[in-house]
Amino acid sequence: MNSVLKPSELRAETGKILDRAIKRPQYVNRNGVLLVITKAGAKSAAADDPLVSPWEVRSAALEKFYDPDKTW
Repeated sequence: MNSVLKPSELRAETGKILDRAIKRPQYVNRNGVLLVITKAGAKSAAADDPLVSPWEVRSAALEKFYDPDKTW
């Protein structure tokens, strides 16, 4: 069963919620916007290249979520 958490619950139990997100997505309702906390997959062709550092692989995975129109 999925439950929707409040931001205050996330602040109070961040570690527990992130640990649960490894197994299944966790949902947070913040000001009417539903956010999903889930484990991200960072497997790509670059991950198999020994010349590419793990930090570059993580950076590439995070850039997929970056939307320049929604930045400050």
